[in-house]
Amino acid sequence: MTPEEIKEIIKQEIQNVAFVEVKDEDLLVEQNILDSVGTVDLAVALEGAFGIQVPFVDINGQHFRDLGSLVAYVQLRRS
Repeated sequence: MTPEEIKEIIKQEIQNVAFVEVKDEDLLVEQNILDSVGTVDLAVALEGAFGIQVPFVDINGQHFRDLGSLVAYVQLRRS
């Protein structure tokens, strides 16, 4: 799966959780696209979509900052 394909799936999952379309440059928590509950919901959605485990300690501003950081995180967890 390419990074672009991963990004499109993540965008769809964010839309399912937060009911908003996001752009590549959007800061998910800082711009109030995701709150704490939404971030956990997204983590659960990513687990299902990509067959990965997202430890609670990884649900943080580093990994869930923007689409780019989420794509990198998913790629890391899938490897």
